[in-house]
Amino acid sequence: MSDILMQPKDLQSPFDLSQKGAIVVDGATGYLGNHLVAALAASGAEIRCLVHKGANNEDIQVLKKLGAKIFVGELTGNDAEVSSAFKDARVAVHLIGSIAPKKGTNHGLLHVVMTDCFIEKAKAAGVQSALMVTALGTKSDAVSTYHSTKYLAETSLLSSGLSSIILRPSLLVGRQVGRRNSKLVERLLKVIAEKKAVPLVNGGVNKLQPLFIGDMALAGVASIDRLLSGKPMQEPLELGGSEVLTMRDLVKQLMSVRAVNKPIVALPYPLAMAAAAVCQMVQDVPILSCDQVNLSMRDNICTDNRIEELLAAKPVPLNTALQVYSSNK
Repeated sequence: MSDILMQPKDLQSPFDLSQKGAIVVDGATGYLGNHLVAALAASGAEIRCLVHKGANNEDIQVLKKLGAKIFVGELTGNDAEVSSAFKDARVAVHLIGSIAPKKGTNHGLLHVVMTDCFIEKAKAAGVQSALMVTALGTKSDAVSTYHSTKYLAETSLLSSGLSSIILRPSLLVGRQVGRRNSKLVERLLKVIAEKKAVPLVNGGVNKLQPLFIGDMALAGVASIDRLLSGKPMQEPLELGGSEVLTMRDLVKQLMSVRAVNKPIVALPYPLAMAAAAVCQMVQDVPILSCDQVNLSMRDNICTDNRIEELLAAKPVPLNTALQVYSSNK
């Protein structure tokens, strides 16, 4: 097995954050959160994880085993544990967000309101630096509310007075720790396993630039290291892998590592939107959202990929990153 697919205790980092103060991370029970905490632990950081009151205990245990101190509370409330998590931290990391929000919430709440609360709590606790992860494709006039609200969140942080770095990663793939995958990859693997054919919006001709989750986590640590050294960035940094390919070709690679071969069928845009609308009405977490359909109609690749600058190395090849999916576990 490749050395990138290690157990958490074996993960290594070229960064040394020991004795540099506490790093507080919200959204830590998520896919990226688990991996960033693991990379921070490998860097010797003092880690505080802010988790919401409904967080899954299995995800919390992953963080505890990595050596993180857990604080339970809501950013939008006045919980004492939230204030304690931020108190005197050197850097605050904001990861909260979702491409497909649960029923009863929306992108505006998850991205804009939560970011404003994050900024308020960080500044009140004396935090001076912040790292935020948004998404490749974020812009003011984005077609998707996912990207347009991410842009509003970025604007809030950049105008907050906090020393900051914003990272915009492409689709994240692979797994080193925890039980979570990218929601898109999880859905694709489920369809590949259970269906006779794989439907893709518009045939999957949209281009992507997938990035290995371990490289993304290390890019986060590199950014925190920069903030601790007093080196913020004025513009968001785009991050992607070394390979650009279509969604269709990504699915073919996923099928290859699973040793299956199934046909790929084109799902026309009107039909995809209708299916997404139904999913949003009847499912607590929609397996397909209207935003995801719109995103599937457009390429999502870097115009200025900064991953090698942050890592001082080339990103892990896509075919290596996908090998973790060769098992059905």
